Amino acid sequence: MAETTKPGPKAGEPSIADSDSSAADRNEMADRNEMADRNEMADRRERAGGGGAAAASVESLPGAVYRALGRFDPRSVWFGWGRTIIALAHLITLALTPSAALLHPLLGEQPYPHCAGVQAISSYCVGGDAVSQEWRRWIMVALLALVASGFRPRWTAWIHAWIAYSIGVSTALPDGGEAIARIVCLLLILMALADDRRWHWQRPTTALGPRRRGVAFAAFWALRIQLVILYLQSGISKFGVADWLNGSAEYYVLRDPVFGVAEPFASPLLTMSGNGWLVSAMTWGAIIIELVIAALLIGPEHWRKLAFRMDVLLHGAIIATIGLWSFSLIMIGSAAVAATPDRVEPADPVPPYRSPPPTSAKERHMAKDTIIACGKGHVFWGSWVHGASVTTIRLGPRRLGMCKAGRHLSLLRRVDESELTPEQRGTLFDAP
Repeated sequence: MAETTKPGPKAGEPSIADSDSSAADRNEMADRNEMADRNEMADRRERAGGGGAAAASVESLPGAVYRALGRFDPRSVWFGWGRTIIALAHLITLALTPSAALLHPLLGEQPYPHCAGVQAISSYCVGGDAVSQEWRRWIMVALLALVASGFRPRWTAWIHAWIAYSIGVSTALPDGGEAIARIVCLLLILMALADDRRWHWQRPTTALGPRRRGVAFAAFWALRIQLVILYLQSGISKFGVADWLNGSAEYYVLRDPVFGVAEPFASPLLTMSGNGWLVSAMTWGAIIIELVIAALLIGPEHWRKLAFRMDVLLHGAIIATIGLWSFSLIMIGSAAVAATPDRVEPADPVPPYRSPPPTSAKERHMAKDTIIACGKGHVFWGSWVHGASVTTIRLGPRRLGMCKAGRHLSLLRRVDESELTPEQRGTLFDAP
């Protein structure tokens, strides 16, 4: 039997190894295109008012979840504002409360902070006695200011979660808001993994991959369900307390010697609470608002934004009446994240940098005579003077400097024209 031979790749064709190396990229692009096509078909059916089996499949629960996942993007200003408000709540607590008060020992307990077991990773414990607690407090304040600024949410979310954990497990009397913040900040890490923006106030300029989208979507729903359970439990449990049930609870809350209302709201609120009808409306109104917020948070985008407004009203009243600033800001920030829109419009992408190539031997000799590549694969024309560097830092054969194509700091290297891919050739030699 004659032996058959398989033809090898022709000159200029990609090899099998090259195909394998880009398989993951092609698969990821195919997933994105398939998801976009399905979302577009579903939107067309909705606009056309299609009925029958097709409409039923679109409106089924798996179909609705798939559509919501396909258009979800956490990189919105709502996500940014929520992170900032929660960080400000922690910042206010630390900046205005001395460490001696936060770590005051309780009767029958060991002095705080407790650093046994997993609590040793707390910011109050790392470093031992070499760092004073006051220094730790102001370092955390500075880090929280960085978090609140919105810089690099993908990385500062970890810092925020660490500080939230430290406050929750190392201070003597953390309130309910600190317990909520620990859970919320952990979920914010999973959402922030999808956030590649430099500042969380910016609109996204890059496409979101399916894996990070899925993780962020799951964390987003976990946060919403957590808040729904919290508000339901808070509202329903009040029916088991006689003062809340008969409508007189706010009368006693406002007159509490420790947490009661303070000026400038004391006079009008104490007068209002002296009226039976008004104090009943204030008491039962708080319960109703909590239950309504729980119902709205599970709904579509416009419901969640209404829930956020009601949350601001409820916790703004708590701040005005009993002064629970930290707790209220944490709840408002969490509601802001839960109100993240279903779809985020991306900003116009930054056009690729294309400098004109040298057209003569003289121009190539003067300045823009060298092809330079950065660590991310961008290429551009630039000057590369042997033995000297003015705008870059020499690190052996490479140099640390600004990539003109991607507008970012990177390690740069010289590239021979024969090493360029077709796309890189187009960036350098094609007309803009």
